[in-house]
Amino acid sequence: MSGRFVFALLTAFLLLIIYLSTMPPSLTWAHWGADGGDLAVAVVRGRLPHPPGFPAYLLLGKLFIQIPWGEPAWRLNLMSAVMGAGAAAICALAWQGEMVFLAGLSLGLAPLFWSQAIITEVYVPAAFFSSLLLLLIQLKAPAWLLGAIWGLGVGFHPSLILLAPVTSSAISQRKGAIQAIISFLVVSGMLYGPSLLTQGATLSPWADLSTFLGWWGYVSARLYHGYLFSLPLTFWPKRLLAWVALVSRQFTPLGAILAIWGFLSLWRQSRPLALATASAFGAFSLLAIGYNTPDSSVYLVPALPLATFWLSLGLSELSPKMGKWRWLLAAIPLIQAILFWGSISLSNDLTAMEWAESVLNGAPPNAILLTSTDQHTFTLWYAQEVLGKRPDLTVIDRDLWWHEPYRKIVLKELGLAESGLDIEETLARTGRPILEVK
Repeated sequence: MSGRFVFALLTAFLLLIIYLSTMPPSLTWAHWGADGGDLAVAVVRGRLPHPPGFPAYLLLGKLFIQIPWGEPAWRLNLMSAVMGAGAAAICALAWQGEMVFLAGLSLGLAPLFWSQAIITEVYVPAAFFSSLLLLLIQLKAPAWLLGAIWGLGVGFHPSLILLAPVTSSAISQRKGAIQAIISFLVVSGMLYGPSLLTQGATLSPWADLSTFLGWWGYVSARLYHGYLFSLPLTFWPKRLLAWVALVSRQFTPLGAILAIWGFLSLWRQSRPLALATASAFGAFSLLAIGYNTPDSSVYLVPALPLATFWLSLGLSELSPKMGKWRWLLAAIPLIQAILFWGSISLSNDLTAMEWAESVLNGAPPNAILLTSTDQHTFTLWYAQEVLGKRPDLTVIDRDLWWHEPYRKIVLKELGLAESGLDIEETLARTGRPILEVK
């Protein structure tokens, strides 16, 4: 067994222990994890989650929820942890150099990556495929395989389409560009086509896929188009400064300097690959900066393996110059672990589920619970539809009420016909107790 492979396994093992030690026991609202309840319900109940569907995540999630211990949310947290450890191990395996495995550890301990690797979310599984694509490029894998893996990654999160410059650069240097395009279209098409349509056979509050327009509106995430690059220009300077602070913090300032050094080294060795990786990282950064939501920084997670590539090159350049002192570079992941453990760890976080227990236990029989935030709605969905608590209650989200597929499902459950859009007037006709959830 080669030294690189041993270091990759060691990287995965260490990170998995760290992730398991800092992982929440169930759903969490921390680290922008509010969507976890919706994803867990979709995986367990076999229905569509919020757009654009994340079909590859749903398929992998169905495997992980077969694990015979822990509740379903914990199992999906574990899936993120396994994929995060795998992504870091791939980075440790991908590049030559005695100290390169430290880059993999640094990816796994980067606070943004770590925070998403312990919760039910799609970003770290997507980052796994960013790492895998970079490894296959290094191994000079056939173009059709690059296209297939890229398409599979897009099935975890469509933002991986932004890896196009990297994939195109790799494909242009070998034969088979047409095969790569075909394999990408086939894999991503099967995921967002037949796979989602099968999932869409179960009623979902998010979409009706029985028509082409319904399907297209869902997979194109039309519901969220208003957030895309809608950040007011006056807020861009503040977001740019926040981006600089966020990026420089991921690998510690020393790691950030080494990543810049590695990029400059790559520029000297292969200008096309340097341009490709910088273009892709820049595209993810623009998405994170311009997307007008408080949690937009998570869109950087699938791009972090690109920065890890630069860091590995910086480590490869510096470590021979340090001689016997090269092991001091291990201070980078060690400092990350020490600095970020306290703020990242959610091992005792039961806030979301304790809140749900309180709301459900305090509600009168057959009550309607009106919610106004994703975290409240999705947590109650999870408690009801996955854990089976208080099935007599009906949870209604005020914002989703204006979304026709959702409103139709709610009205059917309440036994009411469509008659205007006023939610208070409609619910008053049920004669049931109505509680505003805070």
